Amino acid sequence: MFYSQYKQDKYLETLVFKGYKNGFFIDVGAHDGKSINNTLYFEKNNNWTGINIEPIKKVYNDLLVNRPNCININCAVCNNDGKTEFICNEGYTEMISGIKDTFDNRHIQRLQRENKQHGSTTKIIEVETKKLETICDSHKISHINYLSIDVEGGEFEVIKSINFDKVYIDVIGFENNYNDTSIPIVKYLMEKNYVVIKKISTIDIFMIHKDSVFIKNIN
Repeated sequence: MFYSQYKQDKYLETLVFKGYKNGFFIDVGAHDGKSINNTLYFEKNNNWTGINIEPIKKVYNDLLVNRPNCININCAVCNNDGKTEFICNEGYTEMISGIKDTFDNRHIQRLQRENKQHGSTTKIIEVETKKLETICDSHKISHINYLSIDVEGGEFEVIKSINFDKVYIDVIGFENNYNDTSIPIVKYLMEKNYVVIKKISTIDIFMIHKDSVFIKNIN
């Protein structure tokens, strides 16, 4: 059984990881760890372990229940350690919450439209922020097989918070809400020796390190 919204997990399992066991993931924007989740399949079926990160406390409490065998962290990820304002939605739009400073105006319009249609609500809260470098250092992480990023506009800030000299990542997948905002992310990662995986059937963009052992599976 696959769990991703657009079959991201099925795509990676079928074309990239192909049953690879005992891998390691980091899931940034994991929500409750179960609903339309990109990493649950690998934990349940291939014995992976990993880190789930979710900033909304109420949702994080569900994450603790749903993914008790993982490291679960209650914070937002961006390119600084501290605190920030966070657009926190309740109801139908809960899963499109995100850091205020990186929230695209087009996403604001979508949020307002869907709040009106479905009766969901929005409030601004303060959340703790950590860089991925900080999280990896704290947990002595030096190799990630799959980094999943779904943070409603803050994807580039998450990626810029990685110290690629300290951690090796095989595959990075990030949400591609708007093509124009993804172009600089792709360029940045290409400069870090990543290439776009061509066979993309979802709204996500997947990139793999040129030296990854898994690249032979997709050539």
